Amino acid sequence: MKKKNISLCDYLYVDTKKILSVYNQLTGAVVSAGESTYATLGQAENKKKYDFKIFKSDSATQEEHGAQEQIKPHHTLFQELEQELDNQGQLVDLSGKKMAEKIQDKAFRATLKDTFCIKVTGRCVLEHYERMKKISESFPDIAELINQSNKAAVKSTDAYKELVEQIKTREAEIAKIKDRNARNIQQVPLKEQKKKLQDLLENHTRAGVVEQWILDGLRTWIDTFIPGIINFRVYPDQEQTAVQVFGHLKQENFFDMDVSAFHFTYGSVPTEELTMLGIVSSVPNPEDAAFNPHQEFQGGELSSKEAVERGFRSVFRGFEGFEQMVRTCRYPRVLVSPLLVYREMGGGR
Repeated sequence: MKKKNISLCDYLYVDTKKILSVYNQLTGAVVSAGESTYATLGQAENKKKYDFKIFKSDSATQEEHGAQEQIKPHHTLFQELEQELDNQGQLVDLSGKKMAEKIQDKAFRATLKDTFCIKVTGRCVLEHYERMKKISESFPDIAELINQSNKAAVKSTDAYKELVEQIKTREAEIAKIKDRNARNIQQVPLKEQKKKLQDLLENHTRAGVVEQWILDGLRTWIDTFIPGIINFRVYPDQEQTAVQVFGHLKQENFFDMDVSAFHFTYGSVPTEELTMLGIVSSVPNPEDAAFNPHQEFQGGELSSKEAVERGFRSVFRGFEGFEQMVRTCRYPRVLVSPLLVYREMGGGR
């Protein structure tokens, strides 16, 4: 008997709490996740196991009321969540070139504002800022290691060795010249030859020249505005990079909580398309910038209390300007609170 070609998913990120909350609202079922940990002998790691218990009311007769308990594998729960969202008209799929063009339409964006969940598949980028900070701390040492490696590689080439031998031979010949003036005259082309040799080394050993103040500033910026932030951006059409759906991933919700595993398995810019399912949190339009919460302080005379409040809120408003620079949710982007990130493969796709 021929086996059915089904689709399989490699789940990379799961926000269990939000998934249970949404599933409860959609189905009316009371879902709870029982978490247990266990250790394997000989291994220094704890693993988590989730049992999703689903209680549905059972009212077969008017006289008897009870509850049924059903245990669902978590993958089944994730798939049923998508099906329920779709069946109840609470899910919009933004994948593909046509949808990338549609996302830029203001009328369509108005409907997205009333949409609960978005699903999007495409090329993606993972921006792990704590990882960037860690790299910046080690960057000078890494650059020096690369430079020394390049220098060693250059010195092993035939061209470099030939220049060194020519210089040594010429130095020996000049040393035999007894006349000081004649010897100085011969030193001039030798110095030029040595300079060429030094230039050859320097041209191959200038990796990563970044000033220290830039590295220090990067770390300060991350610590102040985006500590622990991991942005995940999905592009429905890789030719229209201004159109993107993105959200913040929490490290504890990765299937493998060591995010470095994601970088080494898929890369910061994966070559394969991934899917993100998320709750819509922001669908900005250009005119949204016209909203001014300080307008209440602009008309008439202010009392002393109002003047003090305006002063404090103006300071906060100034700080919010910096935060907007890192939040970067502007038209035609769409921001979501991610529920799932996975790669789907197989015939059901």
